[in-house]
Amino acid sequence: MKYVCGECGAVSTTPGVCDDKPLERADDPLLGIELGRYRLARILGEGGTGRVYLGVQPAIGSRVAIKVLSGTDKETIDRLFVEAKAVNMIHHDSIVGIRDVATLPDKRPYVVMELVDGITLRQVFRDDPSPALPRLVRWLSDVLAGLAAAHAIGVVHRDLKPENIVIATSGRAKVLDFGIAKVIHALPGAIIPRTATGVALGTPDYMAPEQILGRPIDGRADVYAAGIVLFEATTGRRPFWAKNEMEIMRGHIERPVPSAKAIRADLPVALDRVIARALAKDPDERFPSATELAAALQASILEPAKRRWWPF
Repeated sequence: MKYVCGECGAVSTTPGVCDDKPLERADDPLLGIELGRYRLARILGEGGTGRVYLGVQPAIGSRVAIKVLSGTDKETIDRLFVEAKAVNMIHHDSIVGIRDVATLPDKRPYVVMELVDGITLRQVFRDDPSPALPRLVRWLSDVLAGLAAAHAIGVVHRDLKPENIVIATSGRAKVLDFGIAKVIHALPGAIIPRTATGVALGTPDYMAPEQILGRPIDGRADVYAAGIVLFEATTGRRPFWAKNEMEIMRGHIERPVPSAKAIRADLPVALDRVIARALAKDPDERFPSATELAAALQASILEPAKRRWWPF
């Protein structure tokens, strides 16, 4: 048995304290070990693909997030390296940076990422299902700026959702987890893992129709996902809901998009129209870029404010 300091990662074989804070029992064998320059201090989160730890540089106290993936197959490792290269080529303030990628002795890959002090948009929704619209538009504008930078070099996120948007304590929104990103153009020196034809990757609640159908995609698939996030943020629910994933995906493909204003009566008409266009079934009928969606979003709340009936 070992005990670990959740702040610096110091390890002891007996209970005790570190800087007046009690050591925590470490049932996870990775806690307290060193990966490169960093010591794993505590678990920050866990998902289907692995765990995220707080990593601390013992000498100077710098902190990072370290995601250790559970899979060891070649495709998982290849995708991780492509993600790291893509994120570093995008190099945008609204995208969580990646600092290093390596593997454990047991071949599990891990990625060292920028540590963002904040909470996910999903956590924001749990506390406040309908955030004030000016704040929401500011966050989405940050997200769309990051996506526009990604699209400019041929990278499509493919899994934009509230869980993958972090709201920093500074108020800035950042996008993370490009783990299933689609690289449309080959990145220099990168081997692109191929997705089998007709295989749909992503989270069904936020997937564009063409993505579900396994058709070629571009940045407009992320525009659609941003529209779903916006619909959920303004109404407190997603536009297509069902008891199973197949029915949710059928909704994206076949069912008309409900009006956000019909659910939330005080929503400005201009914003309702922006959401509807972002969620067009046909990519050619959506906003052609993340930048144009961001501009339309900002205009939709500025104009009502000028007329002095904006309720927020």
